[in-house]
Amino acid sequence: MDEMDLPGHRGAITDLRPHCDCGWAADRHFRTSGEAIEHWFRAHALPEVESQPPSWLLVKSDVLREQVEELIRTRPEVALKLLREVESWHRPLTQRAVAAARTSGASWTDVGQALGVTRQAAHERFRELG
Repeated sequence: MDEMDLPGHRGAITDLRPHCDCGWAADRHFRTSGEAIEHWFRAHALPEVESQPPSWLLVKSDVLREQVEELIRTRPEVALKLLREVESWHRPLTQRAVAAARTSGASWTDVGQALGVTRQAAHERFRELG
């Protein structure tokens, strides 16, 4: 793997200014390509990669979803019991995550984006959490 190639992000340097195939570009030029690479990594690539859920956990989530879908087809009543169990821990975990994000300084826009809803929807649903 190239030193400017991370999952979902491939960086390049043009005129000693780093940029990424996702559209990000540094706001300045650097003295050396080494400085440009370091800036791309620290200012863009690493924060982007760290802001995503771990791939191993996404795989587990996909497996769970596929297995629940199979239960729905073959044993829907059992699927309902399992989904009741998942919902019993999903809601409290979501509330704790929202509260933690708000405590750490996340805006309602940040929370909404992470949940895939608008700022207003996130605020309306979780406003009692802070």
